[in-house]
Amino acid sequence: MSSDTAIIVHNLSKCYYIYNQPRDRLLQILARGRKQFYREFWALKELSFQVKRGETFGVIGRNGSGKSTLLQLICGTLNPTSGNIEVNGRVAALLELGAGFNPEFTGRENVYINASIFGLPEAEINAKFDDIMAFADIGDFIDQPVKNYSSGMYVRLAFSVIAHVDADILIIDEALAVGDVFFQQKCMRFLRNFRDNGGSLLFVSHDMSSVTSLCETALLLSPNGGRQMIVGPAEEVCKLYLNQIYDDPARRKSVENSRKEFKVRDTDEYAVSTKLLRADPQTENIYAISPFRPDADAFGAGGAEILDAGFVSQAGERLNSIRGGEIVCFIVRVKAHKSIIWPAVGFMLKDRLGQYLFTEGTDMPFRKYHLSFSVGDIVDVVFSFRMPILACGVYTINVAVAEGLGSDHVQQHWIHDALRIESLSSRLVHGIGGMLDLDITMQWVMDSSCGILK
Repeated sequence: MSSDTAIIVHNLSKCYYIYNQPRDRLLQILARGRKQFYREFWALKELSFQVKRGETFGVIGRNGSGKSTLLQLICGTLNPTSGNIEVNGRVAALLELGAGFNPEFTGRENVYINASIFGLPEAEINAKFDDIMAFADIGDFIDQPVKNYSSGMYVRLAFSVIAHVDADILIIDEALAVGDVFFQQKCMRFLRNFRDNGGSLLFVSHDMSSVTSLCETALLLSPNGGRQMIVGPAEEVCKLYLNQIYDDPARRKSVENSRKEFKVRDTDEYAVSTKLLRADPQTENIYAISPFRPDADAFGAGGAEILDAGFVSQAGERLNSIRGGEIVCFIVRVKAHKSIIWPAVGFMLKDRLGQYLFTEGTDMPFRKYHLSFSVGDIVDVVFSFRMPILACGVYTINVAVAEGLGSDHVQQHWIHDALRIESLSSRLVHGIGGMLDLDITMQWVMDSSCGILK
C-alpha cells in the first residue's frame, strides 16, 4: 500500500444469512452444510475503490444500499464475506448515534473510554479534555449519564471526541443531521479544516449539497445488492443519484392517486408575491449570462419538456448580462406532452461547489389555484425579482418542471446547469454561500405567442 493512499477496498462483498425462525439456526448447525435453512442477503457485492491521503470521499445511495455496512467493514466492526480492505493510518468514526457510548456512564466517563478506544493515553486525554468540552458545549450535562441526553447532545459529545483524537482518517455517517444548525456549521468548518490539513474523510449523507461541498470524489451504491454503480467527481455522481430519486415509479404512482383529490379550475393567469430581499440597487455587480443549454444533462418522466429559459429585461428583451440589485425577469418555457393535473415549475441557483444559494418554485404559491396543463399547452412561467448580490465566481441554474404535491412529486423534466452565470466583479469576497429570499412574483402565461422570450 503506497504512502499516498489512505484506504483500499478490493472486491469487497458482505452477505447476511436470513433465517425465517430462530430454530432454523440450530437446524443449520446440525445439518453441517447438507441442507440450507437460510436465505442469502448481499448487502455489498464486488465493491472496489481507493481513497487517497488528503481526499474527501462521499458515499451516497438510497436506504438499504449498504452504506452503513461499508463503513462498519472499513472500521473493522464487521468482517467481510469476501474481498479485503487496507487502511493506512488512525481511523476515527462517527457511525450510528451514540455508538461506543455506555448509556449508564456519564459523559465524562464516556469521553475517556471512547478516546482510549481510539488509542489516546490517559495523559493525552487529560490534556485535551477542556478542548473536547468546549467543542461539545453541553455544560454541566458532562457529569450526567448519557442515557439522559437528547440526540443532539449525544452527537455533540461523540463528534467532539473524534475531532480531538488526531486521526488520519475520519469516517462520518448521517449522524450529523441531528445536531442544531450552529453545531452543524461548527462541524462543517472542522471537516473543511481537517481536509485542508491533509486528513482523509469518508462521508456518508443524503444531503447532496453537503456531499458536493465537502467531497471531491463520490461513490454511488446500487439499491439492489449494494453493487458499485459509479465512482467519479462528486457533482456528477450526485446528479446521477438525483436522477434515480426523481424517476422513482413509486412517486409516479402516488401522483396519479393524488389526481382524484383536486378539482382543477379553468384559469389562464395568476401572480403572487413572496418574501422581500433588501439589496442595494446601486452596487456595481455585473453578471455574464450564457445562452440556454437544451442539451445539458437532464432527466425526467417526459410528461412535460422545458423548451427555453433565460433572463429578460422589464421591456421583454433577452439579457446576456445583468447587474446585482437590478429588477429582472427569469422565464421558463414549458410544453406539456400529457395532461398534468398539479404542475410545478422552478429554478435553483448553485455555486461552483453545487450548493444551492436559493431555489424558487410555483408549488406553494399556486397550490390554491389548482392549475393544470393539457396536452400541447406551451406555458411561460415568469419569475420577477431583484437580482441578489453574488461574489466573484461561476454559478449555474437548474430548471425543472414536475407534477405532484410538495416533496411527493414526479420530475417530468429537470435540466442540470441549464444556464451559466459568471460574476465578473463584486464588492463581496469570493466563496459566498447560503440561502437567499427573493422579492419575487410569479406568473403563468398560457399563450406563449405573446413572445416574452425572443
